[in-house]
Amino acid sequence: MNIKELKSVAFMFAGQGNPTIGMGSDLWDINDTTRKIWDCASDISQKDIRRLCLRGPMNKLVQTTHQQLAVTAINISLYTLCRENMTSDIVAGLCGHSVGEYAALYAANAATLEDTFKMIQFRANLMHDLSQINKGSMYAVKGIDYQTLKKQIEHFGVEVDICCDNSPQQQVIGGTTDALTAFSRQLMTNGYETTKLGVSGAWHTRLMHTGVQQMRDYLASIPLQSPEYDVVMNVTGMPEKNPEIIKENLALHLTHTVKWTESMERLLNHTTAPVLLEVSNKAYLGHMLSDFITSSSEKTIHCRQMMGLS
Repeated sequence: MNIKELKSVAFMFAGQGNPTIGMGSDLWDINDTTRKIWDCASDISQKDIRRLCLRGPMNKLVQTTHQQLAVTAINISLYTLCRENMTSDIVAGLCGHSVGEYAALYAANAATLEDTFKMIQFRANLMHDLSQINKGSMYAVKGIDYQTLKKQIEHFGVEVDICCDNSPQQQVIGGTTDALTAFSRQLMTNGYETTKLGVSGAWHTRLMHTGVQQMRDYLASIPLQSPEYDVVMNVTGMPEKNPEIIKENLALHLTHTVKWTESMERLLNHTTAPVLLEVSNKAYLGHMLSDFITSSSEKTIHCRQMMGLS
């Protein structure tokens, strides 16, 4: 399917996870626009994001302080290239997974490029600092829906949180290492598959709670605009137009569950029946859609495939 043939499209922007050496290296020199995106990421952060992505080392690339910037540069570059190839304004909605929400807001013209990277820089540094004070980790849990997992947590009385409700068959939990290890064993005893994730903190959990007000205070200085397209937000699973409520959602994002299941159901059931276009370095959001009964492989395409990129 050619991007020019699409009648209606919804964009899904990836969050951080599974970084690879060389990620984004095919994007930053395509044209002046993509060069400016990567220049902006480096200028705002005072880090050579291109060099880090190209050469690593991996122990730096996996750090949230670097990875959030790199993922955002990739997301915005790919989105910009997609939009340049579209012949009409056919955007039905946008949604970003975790840090991908910032690229979605940029794509909806709610934030400038510079302010987007400023927000990412502040958020990434804040999350890193909090993870050093309140150490934790995250596990993926397969074969379970949000409500069932919530009941399991309540039944066993463990201090873990559901970080991401990714699909009807996949959740992510976070908390202290001791609490997660014990609860993970219990989940496996009950027949669920758990996998420890290679992250440096327990994102979207109570361990980030002291950062919420700091995020509020910082965002108060950022001039957000009302989005031109529906941006379905992680905290509510609903689109939001009010810039002040958007800022509050971004602050609460640190401790609240990513409601990806609700967000995807909203896009899948949109009245225009859009094609869901994944914007990411490597496809994974589209794979999770196989857990939704209203989804189909024909309605989910990766932006690289659409544009003939490897």
